[in-house]
Amino acid sequence: MLPALLAAGDGLSQSSYGLRFSSHEVVQEKRTALNLTSTGPLCFKKKGEIAFDFNLLPYKESYFGYILRIVADNDENVDLVYNQQDRSINFLIGENFSKKFYIDSAALFNKWTRIAVSIDPASREAAVAVEGRQVARGHLQTGNPACIKVLFGTNAFEGFQTTDIPPMNIRDIVVKEGDAIRYNWPLSEVAGDTATDRQEGKTAAVKNPVWINPRHNHWRLAQTWEVNGYPAVAFDRNTEVLYLVTGDTLYHLSFKNGQAAGTALSQRLENLLPGNQAVFDPYNNKLYSFYADERKAGTYDAANRRWDVAYTPGGLTVFWQANKFFSRSDSSLYILCGYGQMQYKNLVQRYRPSAASWDTVSVSGERLVPRYLAAVGATTNGDTAYILGGYGSNSGSQVINPRHQYDLMAFYVKDHSFHKLYQLKEPGVQFAFANSLVPDPDGQHYYALTFPDNQFHTSLQLIRGSLSEPVYTQLADEIPYSFHDIRSFADLYFCSTSELLTAVTMHTNSDQRTTVNVYTLEFPGAAITTAVSARKQISRWYIWASVISLALVIFIIYYYRFRRKPSLPATQATAPPAPVIATPEPPAEAPGQQADIHCFGTFEVLDKDGQDLTRSFTPLLKELFLLIAIHTIRTGKGISSDKLYATLWPDKSSKEAQNNRSVNMVKLKAILDKLAPCTFVKEADRWSLQYDATRIRIDLAVFQELLAQPRPLSKTGIKQMLAILRRGAFLPDAGYGWLEDIQSGISADVLDVLTGTAPQFKAAPELLIEMADGIFLVDPVSEEALLLKCSSLVTLGRHSLAKALFNKFTKEYLHLYGEEFPHPFTDFSGEK
Repeated sequence: MLPALLAAGDGLSQSSYGLRFSSHEVVQEKRTALNLTSTGPLCFKKKGEIAFDFNLLPYKESYFGYILRIVADNDENVDLVYNQQDRSINFLIGENFSKKFYIDSAALFNKWTRIAVSIDPASREAAVAVEGRQVARGHLQTGNPACIKVLFGTNAFEGFQTTDIPPMNIRDIVVKEGDAIRYNWPLSEVAGDTATDRQEGKTAAVKNPVWINPRHNHWRLAQTWEVNGYPAVAFDRNTEVLYLVTGDTLYHLSFKNGQAAGTALSQRLENLLPGNQAVFDPYNNKLYSFYADERKAGTYDAANRRWDVAYTPGGLTVFWQANKFFSRSDSSLYILCGYGQMQYKNLVQRYRPSAASWDTVSVSGERLVPRYLAAVGATTNGDTAYILGGYGSNSGSQVINPRHQYDLMAFYVKDHSFHKLYQLKEPGVQFAFANSLVPDPDGQHYYALTFPDNQFHTSLQLIRGSLSEPVYTQLADEIPYSFHDIRSFADLYFCSTSELLTAVTMHTNSDQRTTVNVYTLEFPGAAITTAVSARKQISRWYIWASVISLALVIFIIYYYRFRRKPSLPATQATAPPAPVIATPEPPAEAPGQQADIHCFGTFEVLDKDGQDLTRSFTPLLKELFLLIAIHTIRTGKGISSDKLYATLWPDKSSKEAQNNRSVNMVKLKAILDKLAPCTFVKEADRWSLQYDATRIRIDLAVFQELLAQPRPLSKTGIKQMLAILRRGAFLPDAGYGWLEDIQSGISADVLDVLTGTAPQFKAAPELLIEMADGIFLVDPVSEEALLLKCSSLVTLGRHSLAKALFNKFTKEYLHLYGEEFPHPFTDFSGEK
């Protein structure tokens, strides 16, 4: 089961920090050491205590070793040693005292146990307590005060060296003298080889640290395979093994011990076709390969290392990205959704392994909109499956208004009925889903991977959502993903025992060579954004930023209008600027109100007085600014250092790239500060731009704000968007490779908004003409724009202009497609 604490609110959980000790699985010099006394011994005049939380890592081969070694000033040692043979912890004092105690294995491996070792110089006694209960004590030869060295894990202290340590986690070390806390090391660091005490800032030295915090926030690449052909992945949740099915080998990766291997097939799995999938039946412990187009499925025979199925060579699948789940109630595999031959699917197919039969299930309840790129996950027994989001159309046809779906549907196996649970608010940046959704057994939450599907170089983002309310939270960092819908696949699994989330990405290149990457994230992940709610139009962050922005506006008006001062005081100028927030109502473009940065049309930067600063941007400064600003505005997360360096300085070392970035950011900030104070912020290794939106207007930020408004847009919203588009397409003269997918995405957004909004303005032909021009800007041969503009011109009595527009369109069509436009003018003029 998922940890119950995941159902709690956002933020870092209690188990997502500490120090992990590398143990027998690595060579001696790579094992972990923590020295609390690297800057000097701890000396106690009163009774002293070192308390800490402790647990062991599961599924390791060897556990023997020193948890803690204390060396007193008289060279007497006090040790806690884990004895693997009888699963006890030995409490040792020198060579004359030894007593063992036990901790329940369920707590030892799955929970944190509080252990405290005390040194009393007055009574010359050392003792150990577990969860506040003393379990052993013995005589210690020490002076008063008692001065000690405190060493966790390995140590190289002369005469007391040890490299035998158990694979363990330690956190929340508290040192007391009497009743007073002297030092507190939470061990919540994310990097570095020191730990800092919260009381006095005392540092402890760490060798070969494995900080737990990042492992809950950063996906780790656990395995990569490069294979021929079109493989498929399946996950056995019982043994926590991932299978990779290929034509000649069955690969597997155990998440319990991290071991990967491959088994050569005794007989090839013939014609493993694009779009094939694999699935593991957790109730009968069988691995299946299936291909929905041929309605075939085969079982893997582990004893004979072969499959009992062979596929027939054929055309491309019509079930790309289909979803699947097993149900215990009827021992059947269900396959639903998918895409192929320009058609989205809402078909529900069923395969019964016991009878080796396929059928199409008749469904009831609410209609599932045909789709693919959805996330599907079933409850533990497979009696209910949840279908989240996707991309498709009401008709199922790719030609007729396809769009992203953000509903959560439930499919009940008992009566084969669909029911809509809720609709998520449509996001500012559209996204699709990896293949699987992971429901929490508590019935309250789910986990899924989202990604923008309008670009090839994209990334997967983990979300945690509610199964009862339209809210979700983004967790951890992103996973790189190369997306092409007929060459890519991504999936998500949960290892309940190891408490790992596992993400798999696959991409097949033009040489039919597939790269498979497996990532893991220790659970629970830390929330990096606030929940997104369909019932809220703006987030709490937006509200606070808006309040700050409004306060700044009032402050400026007060000073300019009433105090008559020419500029803000120095203290105001140095105040932190408001975060990136686009104002919903763009101000007039007259000088003296706001500085302007134009990304639509020719790139242009104007200060508040209308002075052109564009020439101050060298080509490098311009690209650096656009990289950070666009990724900040479009995603709200900025751009990673790695991506920044790879784009601008691909031939430089990391250090050289860092130096170049620092120098050029200083130059860039000096230019931008002429507009208004701004800053570049680095958080979680991602760079973003922060600026005061009341003083600097970036048209892309206004555009993104308009996209986030409820659809269809109001007349005011449409006019604001058209005012932005009058300057031209998005950065049409920028020849950056990294920008192409973003330009395509913005063009798609323009088409989506304008075509979706046009029907409500049938009585406003002048506005429809402007909207058609906006569509033509991103799609010169849009038949919908031609119909809008021609019919509107005819309505206004401008017949000759309509005919001229049609003739120009047909010439453009012939130029682009090499064939005549197949429709007459009367089809677009509204005249018969």
